Amino acid sequence: MVFAYGPKSRIFLSLCAGILLISLTGFADMQSEPLTSNDSPDNLVFYTEPLPPYNYEENGMIKGLSIDLLTAITQKSGYVVPADHIQIVLWETALENALTQNNSVVFSTGRIPEREELFQWVGPISIERDVLFAHPKANLSIEKPADLKEFRIGVTPGHAGTEMLLNAGVNKEQIVTEANISELIRMLESGEIDLWCYPELTGRYYAEQVTGNYYAFNVVYPLEEMGIYYAFHRDVSIATVHAFLQALDELKTETDETGVSEYERILGRYNPATGLSHLTYLTEEWAPYNYEKDGVPTGISIDILEKVFESLHVNKTREDVHFVPLSEGFRKMQTENGTVLFSIVRSPEREALYQWAGPFTKGRFVLYAPSSKNITLSSTEDLNNYTIGTVQGTIENTLLTNIGVLSDHITSGLHPHDLIRMLEEGTVDIWATGDSTGRYEMVKTGINPDKYEIVYTLQEDDFYFIFTRDVPESLIQSFNQTLMMVVNEKEKAGVST
Repeated sequence: MVFAYGPKSRIFLSLCAGILLISLTGFADMQSEPLTSNDSPDNLVFYTEPLPPYNYEENGMIKGLSIDLLTAITQKSGYVVPADHIQIVLWETALENALTQNNSVVFSTGRIPEREELFQWVGPISIERDVLFAHPKANLSIEKPADLKEFRIGVTPGHAGTEMLLNAGVNKEQIVTEANISELIRMLESGEIDLWCYPELTGRYYAEQVTGNYYAFNVVYPLEEMGIYYAFHRDVSIATVHAFLQALDELKTETDETGVSEYERILGRYNPATGLSHLTYLTEEWAPYNYEKDGVPTGISIDILEKVFESLHVNKTREDVHFVPLSEGFRKMQTENGTVLFSIVRSPEREALYQWAGPFTKGRFVLYAPSSKNITLSSTEDLNNYTIGTVQGTIENTLLTNIGVLSDHITSGLHPHDLIRMLEEGTVDIWATGDSTGRYEMVKTGINPDKYEIVYTLQEDDFYFIFTRDVPESLIQSFNQTLMMVVNEKEKAGVST
C-alpha cells in the first residue's frame, strides 16, 4: 500500500515541508547538472498502484490526480513521458522497482521517516489521511486510541496504517488482513469486521464502486494526515529532480485571472472540497427557498447548500452565495464557466444545457389574483381572458405557454416586487409564482396577502442545483451524493437534516 503513516506527529510534516522548500531554493542557486542518458526524464519509468482517485486504470487508460499532475509537470519541464513508461503494478513491486532500478519513480508515496533517506522527493501531490470507517448502523463512538481495543479492524497487506494501529495499542489479533478491497467492504457490511482502515478519499471512492453510495460508511476516527509524493530513485540526477520540483512549484504558484492555479484546477477535478470551492454560486430572491435576511442569504435552499459545504469540507459558506435576477443567472450559466444556479425546475428545454444535482425539495406554482375580482378559471382557455404577470426567465413562463397561454397575455418583470406593483395597479390581472413565495413577497412589500387568492395551480415541481457543462462530472456526483444524504438520511430520531 502506497500511503503510509509513521509514528511521528504533524511536526515531522512541517519539518519535511521546510526541508523541501530549502532544497528547492538550494537547487535554484545551483548550476544545473547535465542530464545523463540513463536518467533523462524521457527515460524515467514511473511505477504506481491502483489507488483512485490518485492513480487508476479505466478503459485501458491510466488516469487520476497524480497522472494529470505528472502530465502537467512534464509538459512544463519540456519533457515527454511515453505512455508505456507509466505502469500500474502491485505496491510491493512498485516499491522494489523504485529501490533497485536507477531510472525509476514510485508514486503516490507517503513520505515517512522510514523512507526519507531511500528516495528523492517531489511534492506534495496532496495531503491525505487514513481514517477508520464503520457501518452507520453500528453506531460506534471512538474518541481515543484506547477505544480501539474492542474492535476487529480490516486492512490491506503492507498498509502502514497497520503500524499506526499497533502503535496506538491495537493487538495484532484484532487486525484482519485482506488484499481485496471489495471483500473488506463486504466484511464491513456483514459485520465480520467492525472497522476498515484506509485513506478517506480513496475509501469513499471504493465504497461507491461497491455499494453505489459514496457515503456508505461513516468516518468514526481520523488518523494522522501526511503529504504524498513522487519518490525518485537516489541515483536520478539532481538536475532531473530539480526540474520536476520547479515545474510543480510553478503549477502551484502561477494563477490565472480568477486567482486559481493549474495545480488547484487539477486537484479540483478529483477532490470535491477543492473543486467545489472554486465555483460561483448564484440564486434569485425567491422566498422561502432563497432570500436575504438582514443582508445574509437564508432560506431552505441556502440551509441545505451550507450543510453540503460542511459535509464535504468545502471552504465556502452561505455568505458566498450571490443574488441575481433569474434571467441574469441563466445568462451567466451560458457565458461563464464554473457556475452553479439554484433553485431550478427541471424542464425538457433546460435538460441538455446544464448538469443537474437533486431534487432537494418541492414547490407548487400557482396563479394569484385579487379576491375582489372574483376570477374563476374553469379551463386553461379562460387564462387568455386575462393578463398574467411573471418574473423574467422563471419556469412559470414555460408552464403558461405549455398550457396554451398566448405570449401577448404574459407580462414580465425583473423582480417579484415589480409584479406585486403591477398587480396592485391593475397592470396585470393575475400573478404566476410559487404559493409560499407569493405570500412571502406580499408581506415583505407591505401588502396584505389575504387580499389575494390562489385561482389556479399550474404545477408542482422538484427543485435542483444546476452546474455549467465545464464542471467535472465527478464533482457533481460527489455534490449530489452529499445532497441526497442531507435530504434523505435520517438521524436516530427518524428525521433527516
